[in-house]
Amino acid sequence: MIRPRLQQLAIATVRPTVVSRTPVTPRPALYVAIVYIFITYTRLPEIVLILVGHSVRLALVAGILALLAVVLSGGLFRMLSSKVVLTLLLFTGWLCVCVPFSVWRGGSAGQMIFWSISLISLILVAGCVDGIEQCRKAMYVMAVSVLFLELLSFALGVSNAVRDLGRFSLVSGTLANPNDFATLLLIGLPFCLLLVRTRPRFSVLWTIGAVTLLLVPITVVRTGSRGGLLAFAIMFALYFASVPLLEKVPLGAAAVMLAVVAALFSNSNALERYKTIFVSSDAQYQENSVEASAALSTATRKEMFRRSIVMTFQHPILGVGPGMFTVGDAKDVEGTNRKALWRETHNTFTEISAEAGLPALFLYLAALFFCFQTARHGRKFAAQYPEMRLVGNMAICLRLSTVAFCITGMFASNAYHFYFPLVAGLCAAFERALKVEMLARGTRAIPQPQITLHSATLR
Repeated sequence: MIRPRLQQLAIATVRPTVVSRTPVTPRPALYVAIVYIFITYTRLPEIVLILVGHSVRLALVAGILALLAVVLSGGLFRMLSSKVVLTLLLFTGWLCVCVPFSVWRGGSAGQMIFWSISLISLILVAGCVDGIEQCRKAMYVMAVSVLFLELLSFALGVSNAVRDLGRFSLVSGTLANPNDFATLLLIGLPFCLLLVRTRPRFSVLWTIGAVTLLLVPITVVRTGSRGGLLAFAIMFALYFASVPLLEKVPLGAAAVMLAVVAALFSNSNALERYKTIFVSSDAQYQENSVEASAALSTATRKEMFRRSIVMTFQHPILGVGPGMFTVGDAKDVEGTNRKALWRETHNTFTEISAEAGLPALFLYLAALFFCFQTARHGRKFAAQYPEMRLVGNMAICLRLSTVAFCITGMFASNAYHFYFPLVAGLCAAFERALKVEMLARGTRAIPQPQITLHSATLR
């Protein structure tokens, strides 16, 4: 009687070995895709323009090669199995429907070209990255890209006292905007955490991740981006809540020390901006020009948010046209005592609803939901199979990266930029690889931990 029960116990406790049955895309497709990720994420063509004085079509060449790789490797068919990809393609289709009804069709057509270029990131990553190991490599490239941006900030970073009142950013290009600079750093930061959690301690990649994890929070604070600071705080809180109790104490102590260092290295003007987060009276903002500028920025953002909500309900189905919020707002104030501000919504989600209607917003939010759902499934799968710890770590980092986009997107108009398509592409590739790994273990749905199995076999 004892031996059969011991055999049952052994069967219940033995886990299947890690044998990935994911079909692997030919390596050239993967390498072209990760080169494109690095070129796009680091804004390398803009950097070359700053250093050399003329632009090089690096992104265009890499994009063409990567698209060819997607087609030749059959990636177009594979990526259509992802709910994230299908939802964003439906979102793109709805934008096309909205263009003929735009308040300025030519401007909306130009915005669609810009969005189509951003959408390449989704197609390439979702189509070329195939399998857990390739997902890992793509995420490592994201971490290396963040380190590149950090090192670049030492050479080309400035605190523009005239335009941005001492806020830290790069000298020109997209990353000359402190908010965009902070957004890119935060979206890529979780993948630096992936290096620390998955590579041997003090190895080259582990060191890259650890150094970048220390530098990025300091740089984000220096940018004076209030949305960036809030996003980082939420990301840290989510990660802090997920770690075991024994890790919370050293993690909390490290966070306090890092906060002190960030405050010491930050420009006083950037720190003055953060004070306005906690001050509600306009009269208290007028102590200096920095606080006055921050107060004006807050008031303007609130007004643009209000106008975008009004415009959403005025044009709930088709909006005023992709990229046409400023034009639509100017038309709305004609003949009134209000003046056109000619500013964007400074909110990604109301930007979509005002310019393409509530159906577009629903599709965009659905894509975000599927990204979070994929990360949640990955964490549950890793909890069931401890040998798949890498999958759990990747899922955590994807969730944090998506959170970074969502929070910073509430304070910036990033609807048509490549930020979300790139993260969504990683989620789509991870979703497909995760499904195959689950099927390889005979799991049709996300498994639940079998807590009572052992006790049942011991009776």
